Amino acid sequence: MLRSIHSAQTAPEGLLSDVRAIRQRAGIHQAEQYVSLVPGEYVTAVTLLAQDEHSFSTLIRELVDYPAFRTLLETGSTELYQQCTFEMHAGKWSPAGREGSVIHWPAQGPVSILIQGAYGANEHMRALTIQEIVDTRREPGCEFYAWMENVELPNHLMLLERWTDQQIYDAHWLGRMATSDYRGDSGRSAVSPVRGVASREFYRQQPFEFHYGRLLPANVRHYSHTVTWTPR
Repeated sequence: MLRSIHSAQTAPEGLLSDVRAIRQRAGIHQAEQYVSLVPGEYVTAVTLLAQDEHSFSTLIRELVDYPAFRTLLETGSTELYQQCTFEMHAGKWSPAGREGSVIHWPAQGPVSILIQGAYGANEHMRALTIQEIVDTRREPGCEFYAWMENVELPNHLMLLERWTDQQIYDAHWLGRMATSDYRGDSGRSAVSPVRGVASREFYRQQPFEFHYGRLLPANVRHYSHTVTWTPR
């Protein structure tokens, strides 16, 4: 499936209505809107799961029906990926079902991460998570770190994070593990989500921009006129 992530500093008016309508489309398996947990911070994000490129492309061709979502594409940032979920094996995040491979595929560029889940109501969860956001954003190489809450489903959270490269992310993760006793409980206790499934996804960042009805690589040096490339 195709994973898309769209974020902006504020939500265009009417965005939730568009997200609900997109959710009903054939070939769209997930459409959710989130907003930052940090008080006074209005960062918003929409994530979609489309059955394939055709389903997503058809949606983009029909943006006239979703004006707020179109505004989000025009004014915010977009990332697109072939969805890949991960699991922890022997202390390492690995693609689900691919543990034991002898191939070490190259890490390249910024590391982009999406985590979705539902968590039990806990009076300390929000305060602890907000403190985690503040602390993590101070780390070297942290380009983006935001825990966000589903605007329709309380305690359904999504974490978006981006690190400058794999070495920086390794340092972050190893430091996080080494200081778990010092940091204590996160306050987040996973429960079954009302809609969708919990997911942990890691990607080599692929940013896009929306121009004239097309989603193009944000870096013009990544344009291709002689090869139609596939998602990574």
